[in-house]
Amino acid sequence: MSLRDFGVLTDGRPVREVTIANERLTARFLTLGARINGLNFDGFEGLTPALSMAEAEAALYCGSIVGPVMNRLSGAKASLDGTILRFDANEGPNLLHSGDAGFERKVWDIAHITETAVTFTLELEPDAFPGHRKVAVTYRLEGADLVLEIAAATDAPTLMNMGFHPFWTVSRQGRDGHELQIRSSHFLPMDSANIPTGEVLEVAGTELDYLVARKAEDGIDHCFVLSDAREVAPCVTLRSDDLILDILTDAPAVHVFTGMAFGIAVEPEIHPDAPNNADFPSIRLGPGETFRQTTVHRFSRR
Repeated sequence: MSLRDFGVLTDGRPVREVTIANERLTARFLTLGARINGLNFDGFEGLTPALSMAEAEAALYCGSIVGPVMNRLSGAKASLDGTILRFDANEGPNLLHSGDAGFERKVWDIAHITETAVTFTLELEPDAFPGHRKVAVTYRLEGADLVLEIAAATDAPTLMNMGFHPFWTVSRQGRDGHELQIRSSHFLPMDSANIPTGEVLEVAGTELDYLVARKAEDGIDHCFVLSDAREVAPCVTLRSDDLILDILTDAPAVHVFTGMAFGIAVEPEIHPDAPNNADFPSIRLGPGETFRQTTVHRFSRR
């Protein structure tokens, strides 16, 4: 385990780097966005991007914990207990990854650290989203597994759909050189602004059918629906010539994005734009409740 000063943001906030390791994995994290910033497995380096301070500030979503509401809210608004919350749009007329209130923009506290685990925390005042909120994220190395546990609580009704936004490159060739398998038979069709239409369609007969592993194409930017009764279960597998990454989660959906050159994003989540679609799972979090999500990233050799 090591802890060092990493750099300073343009607004003067200092950022630190934490490195944890076991016999198979070495992972580095930044307090900016509680983000992963490099991972090695069994001597294979560069399985996720390792960015400089300037690069990390420019690419806020890369490897970060995104929230309180990841993905998009249509019209930069959301319904909560009969009230319409309105936000400053940051992607056309819509809100992406919570805009200026995003967790990826925060410098997190390091609450606990051991040789093989680190916990980051945030305490948030009401902002564009209601409630005093407490958020904790723990990364833990268990053999060849990188385990991520997320928890959040609030003292007033709010919206919570936070999650991990890593980019993986088990091929060490950016997004190229991967076979992709998505263990989902249904997806959410999107409109031209990447907002779900509200439908849930079968992948069969579409270009999004990855039930059988095949080459990862560049045009994927979609949410795939997983089982309603969630336990931690496989959802996505990435394979290169010599490595395999199996991703398991208890989230009800997973967003897969192949549109960046430096890797393939696999983001467990609740359905995007859920507050504006009555048929989607709720992302309301109330006092006395806890938002939880667990995701396992399991590495192996082919």
